[in-house]
Parts: sequence; C-alpha cells; structure tokens
Amino acid sequence: MTAEPGTTLDSELQRLTRSRMELLALAVEQSPFGIIIMDTEGRVEYCNQGFITMSGFSQAEIIGVTPPPWNPAESTNATYRSLLSSHNQTGRWNGDVQSRRKDGSLYWERQVASTLRDANGKPTHLIVVKEDVSDRKVRRADYAQTRHLLEKALASSSNGIMITRSDADDHSIVYVNPAFERITGYRADEVIGLEGRFLVRDDLAQPELEHIRSALRGKREGQATLRNYRKDGSLFWNELHIAPVRDLTGGATTHFVSVINEVSERVRYQHALEYQANHDSLTGLANRNLLNDRIEQAIAWAKRNGHVIGVMLLDLDHFKLINDASGHSAGDALLKEVAHRLTACVRETDTVARLGGDEFVIILTDLPQPGDVDRIAEKILSTLSRPTEVVGRDVFVTASIGVSLYPRDGDHGEILLRYADMAMYRVKEHGRNSVRQFVPEMGSTAISRLDMEAAMRRGLERGEFVLHYQPKIDLTTLNIVGAEALVRWQHPQIGLVHPIEFIRMAEETGLILPLGEWVLAEACRQQVLWRQQGAAPLKIAINMSARQFRQEDLAERIAAVFTSTGADPTQFILELTESMVMHDVDSTLVSLRALKTLGVSLSLDDFGTGYSSLSYLRRFPIDELKIDRSFINDIHTNPDDAAIAGAIVAMARSLGLSVVAEGVEKQEQSDLLAALGCNQVQGYFYARPMTASAIAERLQESLEKRP
Repeated sequence: MTAEPGTTLDSELQRLTRSRMELLALAVEQSPFGIIIMDTEGRVEYCNQGFITMSGFSQAEIIGVTPPPWNPAESTNATYRSLLSSHNQTGRWNGDVQSRRKDGSLYWERQVASTLRDANGKPTHLIVVKEDVSDRKVRRADYAQTRHLLEKALASSSNGIMITRSDADDHSIVYVNPAFERITGYRADEVIGLEGRFLVRDDLAQPELEHIRSALRGKREGQATLRNYRKDGSLFWNELHIAPVRDLTGGATTHFVSVINEVSERVRYQHALEYQANHDSLTGLANRNLLNDRIEQAIAWAKRNGHVIGVMLLDLDHFKLINDASGHSAGDALLKEVAHRLTACVRETDTVARLGGDEFVIILTDLPQPGDVDRIAEKILSTLSRPTEVVGRDVFVTASIGVSLYPRDGDHGEILLRYADMAMYRVKEHGRNSVRQFVPEMGSTAISRLDMEAAMRRGLERGEFVLHYQPKIDLTTLNIVGAEALVRWQHPQIGLVHPIEFIRMAEETGLILPLGEWVLAEACRQQVLWRQQGAAPLKIAINMSARQFRQEDLAERIAAVFTSTGADPTQFILELTESMVMHDVDSTLVSLRALKTLGVSLSLDDFGTGYSSLSYLRRFPIDELKIDRSFINDIHTNPDDAAIAGAIVAMARSLGLSVVAEGVEKQEQSDLLAALGCNQVQGYFYARPMTASAIAERLQESLEKRP
C-alpha cells in the first residue's frame, strides 16, 4: 500500500512541532523564574516548579484557587483583571509586588504580566513571570540608608570636609560641608569650583605645603599643619589631612577628601610653651636653652664669614644685699630694669640672656675688632651706674663682667661661657664693678685645644678615663633605683677633667666613637661586677652621642659589647636627645626599633628643649622622658615652670612613659615633682656623681636602712 503524497512531510512537521512544544514545556517548567498562567476569571490553570519553590505553596494550593493565597492584594488583582479585559493588543504590565509565602514571610516579586489572546484577538489567559528580588530590595534600602547616614555624618561633622577633583590640572572643589563654612566663613556657593589652595592665599612660604603638594602628585594620603585664612582675612591654623578617593575598580583616583581641623588654640598654646621654654619668665630675656642655641648659631655664622664673637658674662655686685634689704619684689623689679638697660646697650642682632639669679649673658655678634667688646662693656657699666628707683628709693647697682672671644678663646659655646665665667670671677677678686677679658693664665688647669686631641688619644690608650655614677631616686620609695654613667678624664698632670672640656672635641674629631664604646663596655663590666657581688639590680643610663647614634651598625656594635661582657641588656637605658632623634625621623625609627630588640630601654634626654612633635613621639619606642634641668631650676618658685613640668609629666604618663627630672637641688623641687606624679629624680640634693665603689657603699647603706 502506497502512502498519499505529502503524508511523510506532514508527519515530520507534526514530529518537529511536538518536539518544539516539549522543549518549550521543559523550558517553562525548569525556568528559574516563577511562571503562572491564569484564566479570564483569575484562576490559576498552570504554575511551574520555579513558582512553587519561590512561594512555598503546593500545586494543589495554587491551581484553581481565587483569590491567590500568595497575593491577596486587591490592587494587584485589579491589574490582572484589567489586562484580561483589555482590547489593547500590547496589553502588558510590569512592576514590583510584595507577596506572602506559605510560611507567612513576606518577599518582593518583580512581575511581568502579559495577555494571551485567541486568533480573534480576544484575551483568554494571563501569563505572569515572577522573580524574587527581595535581596536586591534590601541591598538598595541598605545602600540608601548608608548613603543617608554618610551624608548626615559629613553634614554634622565638627571638622571641615572638602572634596576636590584630582586631575593634574584641576583640583577644584565639588563639595564642602557646613563645618567648612563655619570654620572659613565662606559659603559653599562661593567656593565650589575654586582650587582648594585658595585658603593659603599668598602665604606660600610654608615648608609643610610641600607635603600636601607631594601627596597630590603621588595620589596618596598626606597631612600638614598650615596657616590658612578666613573670608574676613583672619588667620587660623589648619591641621589638614587629605586622602585619595578611587573609582570602583580601585585603579584611578577621581577625587581627594580633605579634612580641615582647626587647631589654632593648640598651636597658640604650643607657641606659648615654646616661648616659656626659651625665655626667662621674669625678664622676658632668652634663658639658658635659647642662649645655647644662639651661641651655636652665632659661631656658625662667624665661622663662615670670618667674624669675631664676644661672650660677656655679667654678675650684679652685692645683689643679695639689695634683695635681703628690700624684699624679693624689689629684687625682681631691679632685675627687670637691668634687663631693659642691657637690651638697650646692644643691637637687635645681639642676644641678652638671663641664666638665673643675678647672672646675665650677652652674645655680641659680628664684631669688627676684638677690642670693640671693651667699648660695649664700658657702655654697659656706665648705663648700670645710673640710679634705679626701687620701692620708692634710688638704688645703685654695679656689675662684674667677664669676656671671652671667638675664635681666640674657643670654638664652642660651653668653653666660651666657662672662660667668660673665669674672667668675671677675676673681676670680683679684684674689687668688682669692672670688666676683664679671659687670658690663658686664668685657666691654668684648662687643656690647650691644640693639644687636646692628641692627649685624648693617649688617654684612651692608657686607660685614663673613668666612670662616675649619679644615683636616680624613686620618688615613691626614695630608694636608689638607677644611676647615670658619666665619663671623666683622670689626666695625669691636670687631674680630673669634666666632660665640658673634652666632649665637643671628641665629637668633632670622631674620638667620641671609641670613647662611647668604652663607656658602654665599662658600664657593662661594672654591672656584671655588682651582680657578682650580690648587689641589688641597678639600671644604668648611658648617654649616646649624635655621631654614635648615626652609625649604621650601631645595634650590632652594642649587642657585641653585651655578649663579650655578659651584661644584662634589660638593666641598661640608652639616653638620646630630642635633636638626635628628630634629625631623620624614618631612619631614627629603624635604629630605635633595632635597639629595642636588644632588650635595652630608651630615654629621651633634655626633653622640652628641642622640637619633638607628639605625632612622632607616639611612633618612637621610647620608654622614658627626662625633663631638662632648665625647667627644674625655678619649679618651686615659678608657676610657669611648674606648669610646663606638670604638662610633660601628664603627657608622658598618658603615653605610658616613665618620667625622670634632672637637676633637683632642693627639697621643695622634689616635693613638687612628687606631687606632679614624676617617677624618678636625680640631682645634687640627693647625690653628686660618685665613683663605682662609692655608689656601691651607698646602695649597701640603703639596704641596711630598709625595714
């Protein structure tokens, strides 16, 4: 029997149609989206597994049920009915609907509903494709909430916030917060589009500006403390922090966020502290700290230009009699008048300083001839000879003046002051009220500078150097808990020579390196000996010179000394000065960390006389601060010095550091330091520097006195 023509083709078409229908059915059934088909009454005729999984309802609970149990909202049903009755051939609706699962939990569906029509265009069914978008809704809500919080944080911040573009040729402002407007006086609409540097105006000679420029060029964080100017022209100090903002890929920097922190009060307070640290509180003259700096600057300038410097040390004659007869207030008034007259006798480039009591120093710079110093001294004596009215009566005061000259008498401040002091005492010995220049015969025990280097080399070879130890006292127990090792030169002809005579020379010639290494080794040997003798543990402090500290293999050298002597590194404190550690902060940090790994403690000596930044102090692994003696001299009589010492103690304790005060010479000073919370003291009131055997006896006596 033969098939009708076309039968095979029809069968093939039917087979392909069935195959496509089956494929379509599988696609709908296995779709990750929920799919339901409703009749014109809104009853569900079909739902796929995706919707069953999404809603939690079984097929029996869905098919033929009205209203739908997952979304009984009348508004949604009305939308469906509208679509089913619509004659619009493009009848379609999409939107987000909140539905309820079988377990009662709510979720969000994104729906696309379309009308199915017959051959005549009449709506017969509604097909709804559903996607669970709950997570996206939550994320969007969280993002909106987070953005709202960030905007509120920026707006309510007490710090000024400025956002700028980061293009190479465009750093214009795109946003400022209300705090920026309050701090600067500028409204947002006045600054949007301006470059952020407009706050600096023409005050461009600020070294820290380069920190910000460098950070902008390098697309990195940066900070600086800058002088900025408000809209009304008034100055304020701005602790500025900038940070880059990168795009979503993290690759390109699109903006910078600048945080403006007004620190005017803090900077003014720091400047006031610096002034108090460098000026005499009674007269306003330079004090010993500033004097030392001015002498070194004057010497450096004179050395470059071949000039002469005069150092005059002036002591008022019989001032104590005036003070005792008329009282301290009268004495203070006289000292202020003397300070005024001395300042009037010299040029602005010269320095007048008060060392304390009735001692004054004058630094005369750029003298054309050495003999000019005598003319100025005579002018000073003449000026002081005029009567001074004190508490209603005239007082006459005279002075004894000693003079030393650079470069004739020495090339560093300590020796020039020492020689001027020698000359001044010769004046007192010969009747006072006069002036004398230093001559070598006055310092018969002083070593000639030309001979000193060779003598020191021989002294190191022959073992002429010795260590003395000045006890450090715990203010709570009043026991000796440590000692500072101080080098002395036991010269065979001259006798005991103090460091002021040779340390500067040792620094200049490089002899400080073998000398410093000898000091450490000798202190280590002594510590081992005391330990073997059964003495109580005693922490030994050793001064490090700047030249020692800058050795690249410093930590290795010190470790080798500990190893060779058998000393315990934890019983040693290395004392560094502020100027040493601030010389190169990054390399200093590396060196300090290397030293800490040895087990030693680190102390910052002469604290308050340098220029430490608190931000750096927090970074350095320092264990102890030593308050310079210049703050201790008048601490019991000068409220300003007491306030400075108290601030240093409080700051140190907040950073977890121990505090030592040096130069304590009176009970009142010790009592006040104890009240301020200072941990330890050292000074002549408790003990002068002494030999190793003497301090061992002192330790033994202390042990025997303890209960």
